[in-house]
Amino acid sequence: MKDDTIVILQERMAGWLMFNRFNKLSEKVDLKDNNRKIYVFKNSPELRTAMAKYQEYKNIIM
Repeated sequence: MKDDTIVILQERMAGWLMFNRFNKLSEKVDLKDNNRKIYVFKNSPELRTAMAKYQEYKNIIM
């Protein structure tokens, strides 16, 4: 079975994706670290493009 979701571990990346109108499918507590959450999004070429843009902007700002 092909998995069509992607797990995001970074809260800022998840926020960026939601800011860019991608809806998260679920949000769960990380089993390895109770202080962190994991965010699940539907994987798509558009989502991957938004993730790449985040990396570009992140490199410019930092």
